[in-house]
Amino acid sequence: MDTWFTLPTVSNERPPMTNLPAYPDFTVTFSGNDWRQAEFINICKLCTVGEEMDEIKDVRINHSRESAEGLRLYDRLHVRHQVGAPDLFIPLFELKALLRTDILGSIAMENHTGFVKNGFAIHSATGCFYGMEENGVVKSLGLHQGTAGSEREVAKLVKTFSLIFVHWCQCNIQTP
Repeated sequence: MDTWFTLPTVSNERPPMTNLPAYPDFTVTFSGNDWRQAEFINICKLCTVGEEMDEIKDVRINHSRESAEGLRLYDRLHVRHQVGAPDLFIPLFELKALLRTDILGSIAMENHTGFVKNGFAIHSATGCFYGMEENGVVKSLGLHQGTAGSEREVAKLVKTFSLIFVHWCQCNIQTP
């Protein structure tokens, strides 16, 4: 029996978990495959991101087919390992101001007890931004379930903090 995947790539990293939510206002629950699929990365890692993206493009082009239901399926899954930590240093208060919110939530993971340690989620008008912070400094940042309107917020974050935005499954890299 053949194994087929619904995504061409996943991150090899899983966030650390804890019993206590970092923020009390709400909780966003992710599947393990959602983690770091659309994320902001320090621009100094652009070449490494490009190398990783070449591997994913190979899976999309040479290892996929369309199912009878119209879904794209992959007979190979690329596990991302080259990029490592996104190496961000964004003051959380600046991120909240840019996204125009003071409300922070926590992150839970399906099939795992507890919450992502130092995890935060921010609902904006166009999607859910999430990540991990330490002492008020955002160390990782992603976008979950963004809408067409998210493009404006993503572009503003990329430009303001000199980042790149990578949507791994779509093989899309946005630079400042």
